[in-house]
Amino acid sequence: MAEVEELRPVPRERAILESFFAQLGMFSFDRAKDYVEREKDSSRSSGPIWSSLLAALAHLAAAEKVYHNLTFLGQKIGGQSFFSRKDSIRTVYTSLYNELRKVVTVGRHSQPTSSSSLEDLLSHLSEQLCHFTQARMEMADLYEKLHSLGSQKSVNSEELVSALEATLQKYSSKFHHPILARVEEGFQTEVDVVTQLLRCQAQVSEWHFLPALLSLHGAHTKLTAWALLFQRHKETRKNLFGGQSQKAVQPPHLYVWLQRFHAGLLAKFSFYFHEALSRQAAPGEMKTLTARAVPDYYGKISAFIRKHDASNVSLVFDNRGSDSFQGHGYHHPHSYREAPKGVEQFPAVVSLPSGERPLTHWPNVIMMMSDRAAELNALDKVVQFYDDKVQSTYYLTRPEPHFTLVVIFDGRKSEKDQHITSFLQEISGSLRNSKPFSILKPGSKG
Repeated sequence: MAEVEELRPVPRERAILESFFAQLGMFSFDRAKDYVEREKDSSRSSGPIWSSLLAALAHLAAAEKVYHNLTFLGQKIGGQSFFSRKDSIRTVYTSLYNELRKVVTVGRHSQPTSSSSLEDLLSHLSEQLCHFTQARMEMADLYEKLHSLGSQKSVNSEELVSALEATLQKYSSKFHHPILARVEEGFQTEVDVVTQLLRCQAQVSEWHFLPALLSLHGAHTKLTAWALLFQRHKETRKNLFGGQSQKAVQPPHLYVWLQRFHAGLLAKFSFYFHEALSRQAAPGEMKTLTARAVPDYYGKISAFIRKHDASNVSLVFDNRGSDSFQGHGYHHPHSYREAPKGVEQFPAVVSLPSGERPLTHWPNVIMMMSDRAAELNALDKVVQFYDDKVQSTYYLTRPEPHFTLVVIFDGRKSEKDQHITSFLQEISGSLRNSKPFSILKPGSKG
């Protein structure tokens, strides 16, 4: 009897819905929209609830295209286009929500007929899609917030992670019908990747090696799985002379942005944990590997040292107040190490060119970090100091609260040397890693 049940033909409406959501899951938004619009035109005798849902699905496909391409970000208020209003994506999804609520209401109040089971299904799906539209609005608000952070000096990633985790928990089981499997999977993957990347950003900024590594790996694994959708799925297109061609589906801007955000974090991770990673690589291999990073911080700083004859460039970590600090790399959670004191509270994360911090200069570096703390905490200020006793010039800037970038020169250097200050500001701004938020909007220069 079970076999007979499995071999029953799939109702036409269900097959249409499955095909639509499969296309939506493959990011073929135009194709999905055209598909349900054609079905709506050819199914005028199928009843009002079916026709209303198809109309709503066409609007859903259009909204999903705008959402995934992030074209709603930073829109100016006013203008002729419907999507020119700043709240346009929220307006569109709110309108869609209202359409779907009508389908739910009609389905619940319809008289029992031979098509009641179909109407029950459509009403049930519409109710779950209402939750989906609400989830989309919350995520669109988050991307608007992220985009606004691009010009800020510091970003509270942990606060954003908490908001994302709350969103995922709120909607994790709200659109679970098998027909919506692709939609649910896509939503969870997207939120997971954004959460992992923002969590990694916070963990790297606290110099937490293993948690940051796991977050970075988790995001990479999900992005790789997501990429397979584009590689496997091809769209057939008719050309002008009657022939056909197959073209791979282009990934939406949201996916491309997530990849760029991941690449920026990977570069920062490779720099902040260079020493720990070097222990796992053969001599010379680390240089080859970091050269692939964008940007290659290690290579850029090495080139700067050679070009300007700098004595040393170090990234200093201030671990005062950190009870869990144990040094470079991974440490077993139950291993014990006495809390660092004195100069050991300021280890060199990276020190070039030798790999060892310049011990004779370290007291001066720590003193400047303390004496000029107010200026350094501005996060875009470069401070300079010349010490007659050791005949050396120091330049310091702070990319983020716990880290200070230091350049040391033998002899006296001008405080207004633009090559040095520009280099420090460039590296510091890049390490802050707020740039990905400024390129969230399509067409932004990055």
